[in-house]
Amino acid sequence: MTILKLEWEKEMKILNRYGKRLTNGLACGFTQSIPRILAQLMNSVLHTGLVSSFRVIGLLVILVLTTALHAKTIGKQEVNKKYNLSICAIFKNEAIFLKEWIEYHRLVGVDHFYLYDNGSSDSYMDVVQSYIKEGIVTLIAWPDLLNERAENHDAMWALSTQTAAYENAARIRAVNETKWLVFVDVNEFLIPSEANNLKDILEKYQDCAAVTISSDFFDASYVDTIPRRKLVVESVELTAPELNPPKEVTKAIFKPVLCKGFTWPPYQCHFKGPQATVKLKKSELSINRYINRFRGFFHFGKRKEKLNVDSRMLTEEEKAELLNEGYQIEDKEYAIQRFIPWLLKKLGYDTSQW
Repeated sequence: MTILKLEWEKEMKILNRYGKRLTNGLACGFTQSIPRILAQLMNSVLHTGLVSSFRVIGLLVILVLTTALHAKTIGKQEVNKKYNLSICAIFKNEAIFLKEWIEYHRLVGVDHFYLYDNGSSDSYMDVVQSYIKEGIVTLIAWPDLLNERAENHDAMWALSTQTAAYENAARIRAVNETKWLVFVDVNEFLIPSEANNLKDILEKYQDCAAVTISSDFFDASYVDTIPRRKLVVESVELTAPELNPPKEVTKAIFKPVLCKGFTWPPYQCHFKGPQATVKLKKSELSINRYINRFRGFFHFGKRKEKLNVDSRMLTEEEKAELLNEGYQIEDKEYAIQRFIPWLLKKLGYDTSQW
C-alpha cells in the first residue's frame, strides 16, 4: 500500500508539472508546443520505472480532460461582456488633459472608462459630462480617506485610496462588464507600435489572463517650441523615469473575471489557477508616460542636455543608461505621431493647412 501511495504521489507531481505547462500553452494559443509537452510527460512518467503504459494513457486522458474543462470555463466566463477593453484611472484636477486622453484612447480601441475622481476642484465635469451621457464614462466620486499630513502619506494614500479604487473597479464594477481592463493614469497613453487598434493586438492573446506592458517616460514641459505644441502626446523628449514606489502599478491589460486578488507594492493582479500572462515587446505595445505637464512642477522647464543620437540605434539598456545619466534623447520611433492629425481635428484644431 505504501509503495502504491508513493507511486501515485510521484505520478501526480509529474502530472501537475506538465499540466501547468500544457494549460499555459493552450491558454496563450501556443498549440504548436502541445505535442512536445505531451511527449515530455510520457517520457518522464515511463522513466520513473514505476508506471505501466496503461497508467500513462490514463494520466494523459486526465490531463487533456482537465485542460479542456479549464478552457471551457474561461470561455463561459468571458461571453456577453458589454465592453471589450476598458480603462480605470483615478484622477484629480486633470480637466485640461482629460479630453485629449479620452479621445486618444477611443481612437485606438478603448470602449469604456471607469474614472475615479479624487476630489477635483477644477472644471472636469465640463469635460466628462457628454461622455457620461453617451455611456463612455462611468464617473465615481472617490475622495481621500486620510489627512494630507498623515505619516507616510504616499504609502497610506496608495493603500487607502488608490488600490481601493482599483479593486472596486476590477472586482465590482468591471468584472461583469468588460473583457479586458487596464489601470493607467491620465498622463499615460497606450501606444500600439504597428497595429492601429488595441483590439487587433488583444485578439492574438484572447485566451491569456493578461499581457504586461513596458513604459517610456517623456518630458512634457517643452511647451514653447516652434511651432507651439498643442497636445501632450506631441512631446518627443525621452527622459529618465521618475517613480514613486508606493504608487507604482504593474502595467497590464488583464481579464477581471480571472483576477483573484492583488499584491502591493507594486500593485499587481494575481490570477485564478495557472493562468498565463505574456510580456509584450515594445515593438508591439508600450506605454508613453508624460511627466512635468503642469507649470509649478519642480522639474517643469528645467531642460536637460539633449543628445543628438538616433534612439532607434540604441538598445533598451544603452538608452536607459544615457537617460539615467541625466541626458534626454529625442524619440525617433514616432509611434504615436500618426494619430496626432486625427486627434487635433477631434479636439477642434484647424488642420486644413496641413
